[in-house]
Amino acid sequence: MQPPEETPHRIRRAEAVLQRRTSRLVLILERPWNDDNVQAVLRTAEAFGIQHVWTIKHPHKRVRAHRSVTKGSHLWLTRRFFTEIDECVAAAREEGLELWATDLDDGALELTGPEVLRPFPDRVGLVMGREMAGVSDELRAATDRQVYLPMHGFTESFNLSVAAALVIQRCFDAEPALVGAMGEEERSELRRGWYSRLAGKSDAKREVYERLAEEGVVPLDSTRPSSESRMPRIKKSMHGYFD
Repeated sequence: MQPPEETPHRIRRAEAVLQRRTSRLVLILERPWNDDNVQAVLRTAEAFGIQHVWTIKHPHKRVRAHRSVTKGSHLWLTRRFFTEIDECVAAAREEGLELWATDLDDGALELTGPEVLRPFPDRVGLVMGREMAGVSDELRAATDRQVYLPMHGFTESFNLSVAAALVIQRCFDAEPALVGAMGEEERSELRRGWYSRLAGKSDAKREVYERLAEEGVVPLDSTRPSSESRMPRIKKSMHGYFD
């Protein structure tokens, strides 16, 4: 293993992120329509450390990931697409996912606190329904549990990305062990792909990073970016505006 001081900062940060990735919670989007909502959900999922996002595609809409909204977060996710609901349900059963749906119908569990989700299953597929209609009857019938967020205003539902963030946070509050819950075989596969991507177009850098992926890297203590990287990027033409 290469000494930490000799390892590129970006590789050590990537390793820190990788060590916190989870495969226990899979986010499932059912036939989303609004591009901006989807991009925001992808960014939210990645920020929480969720690795897998599945999407049941809308038959009349092609949703694309835009870097301007996702900030590149979609590049680090493992995404899977389905054309039919039953295909997604079958895949979930095959992978041992307990399906939970966000739903406002009677019988849904109100997420008043983390204790209502305990004991937390081994793996959960969290289904977020369509922006207007919510989870379809077909998919709801296949879920093991329905949950909803308490609301106290006139508005009947949260925006899709906001709802996803709030429910995901409830899951992590209920089961802190979700953080870093990933098998070493999957983690190693992701590591090779991530390090290669971080090398960019440089063959020499890629050779070094691939070697680091095999030898091992000491991760940073935190996934937070450096102070320098958090500095706002301002166009030269606007520099005088802030003086």
